[in-house]
Amino acid sequence: MSTLSLRIQLEGGRVTKTIQFHPNTTVFDACKIIRDKFAEAVQGQPSEYGLFISDEQHQQGVWLEAGRTLGYYILHNQDTLEYRRKLRTLRVRMLDGAVKTILVDDSQPVSQLMVVICTKIGITNHEEYGLVREDNEAQNESLPDNKFGTLTLRRKFTEKDRDAKMESLRRKLKTDDEINWVDVGKTLREQGIDESETVLLRRRFFFSDQNIDSRDPVQLNLLYVQARDAILDGTHPVTQDKACEFAGIQVHIQFGPHNEAKHKPGFLDLKDFLPQSYVRVKNIEKKIFAEHKKHAALTEIDAKVLYTKTARELPTYGVTFFLVKEKMNGRNKLVPRLLGVTKDSVLRLDERTKEILVSWPLTTVRRWGASPNTFTLDFGDYANQYYSVQTTEAEQIVQLIAGYIDIILKKKQTKDHFGIEGDEGSTMVEESVAPSKATFLQHETNKIGKINTESLAHPEILRASDGERKYTQGEMQSVQYGAFVGQVNHAHQPPTVKAKIYIK
Repeated sequence: MSTLSLRIQLEGGRVTKTIQFHPNTTVFDACKIIRDKFAEAVQGQPSEYGLFISDEQHQQGVWLEAGRTLGYYILHNQDTLEYRRKLRTLRVRMLDGAVKTILVDDSQPVSQLMVVICTKIGITNHEEYGLVREDNEAQNESLPDNKFGTLTLRRKFTEKDRDAKMESLRRKLKTDDEINWVDVGKTLREQGIDESETVLLRRRFFFSDQNIDSRDPVQLNLLYVQARDAILDGTHPVTQDKACEFAGIQVHIQFGPHNEAKHKPGFLDLKDFLPQSYVRVKNIEKKIFAEHKKHAALTEIDAKVLYTKTARELPTYGVTFFLVKEKMNGRNKLVPRLLGVTKDSVLRLDERTKEILVSWPLTTVRRWGASPNTFTLDFGDYANQYYSVQTTEAEQIVQLIAGYIDIILKKKQTKDHFGIEGDEGSTMVEESVAPSKATFLQHETNKIGKINTESLAHPEILRASDGERKYTQGEMQSVQYGAFVGQVNHAHQPPTVKAKIYIK
C-alpha cells in the first residue's frame, strides 16, 4: 500500500514539516512519530497533545481519535494536520454574573467536559446542566446593566422557518427553542467555540432539584437565580399576590431584614422585582414590603430555600416549553400550541395562558419520530391516536425527552440490585427504531419476554428518504448479576432459574 504524505504543523504555524505515514498507522503512533521529528520544538507530556484537522474558513475542526487509523479519516497527500496541545481554557459564566476560567480537554465532547466543569464549580449532578452560547453584544455589556439577564444567544432562523405571529408568541412566551444550547455530542472546536468566547452554565433538566437545600449553597444559588429570572421574565405566569410574595423574599435576600426607616415606597426599582405586567400597579410596593416583613428571622440561605420551594409549587415549574403548530379538530388548519416537557410528563398547554390542557406521563411514551418539520409521539394504549405537531425544533425536543430518560435510567441503575418497584429482575429497555429517530421504551421483569422492534414508516405520519426498513423480532434474557472475587464465582439469577456456585 502506498504511503501518505501529510503536512504536519505545530500549533500556531511555527514549524511545518512533511512526514510520510502508512495509512494503517494509528493516530496514537502517528503522534509518537511526529513528536520524534519535532523533538526540540515540542514541550510537555505526550498525553497532552493530539492531531487536529482545522477548517479555517468556519473556524472549526475535528480532533483525530487516538485509536483510529489515518486511513479512517480519508486523508489525501499534502493535507495539513495540526499537532497541538489538547488542553485549553474555557470561560464559563454563572447566572449570577460570576465568570470562571476552567482548563478543559479540547478533544473531548462537551458531555465529558460537563463533568470537569461541574466538579470545579461544586456541582455533583452534571448531567442536569448544559452550556448556552452567548451573543457578542451581551458579552460586551457591563455586568451592572445585566443583573438578571441570562445573556443567551438566540437561535438564527431563516424567514421561511418563521412567521410574524409565531415570532411574536415566541418572544412573549420565552420558549426553549429560542435558546442556543451547546451540542453535548460534539467538541467545542467542532462548534466553533474558541478560547475568547464565554458560555453560560444553566440547568437544563429539572430532575433532582427538589433535593437542593441549604446544605448545597452552590446549586441553591444557581437554582434561585434561574427561578427568579424565569418569574421576572414571565416564563412562569404568576398572580399579583404571588408576584408580591416572591418579590418580598427577593428583597430580603438582596437587602436583608425589613427596616422601616429605609424600606419605603420609592426604594425599589420595581422592574427588578416584579414581572413587567405588575410594575405599574398602584401601591404594589407597599404590598411587597408587607411580604418582606414576614421574613425578618430568615438568613439569606434560608430565604433562597423558601424562594425555590415556593417556585416549585408553580404549575409551570420545571417545564421546558416549545411553540408548535397542531391541527384543529375537524378542520384542515394549523394553530399555535405549546408543547411542554418535564421530568415525568409531556404536556399540551394553552399558548397564551400556559394552562395545562393535557398531560401524558413520560412512562406512557412508547415511540417518537422526528423529521425536519414534524414531531410525533406514540403513547401506545394510553391514547387513542398519535400526537403529531409541526415544528422545526423536533431534534431539540427529542434531545430533551431522551435526556430525561437517560437520567431516569442512570438513577435506577443504583437500585437494580434491589429491583425496581420490588421486582429483582426488572430492567428498563430502550431501543432505537428506524426510520427517522424513534425510541421504544418498556419494562422487563424476570419472566422471559419479547421485545418487538417495528418500523415507524406509516405513510400518514413519517416518511424516510430510504423507505421502510426491515424489522426483526428477538428475545431478551432475564437480568443476571455477577462478581468475581479471588477464586470464587458468586452469581445471582432470578428465582425461576437454579444457580450453582463453583469453588476451586
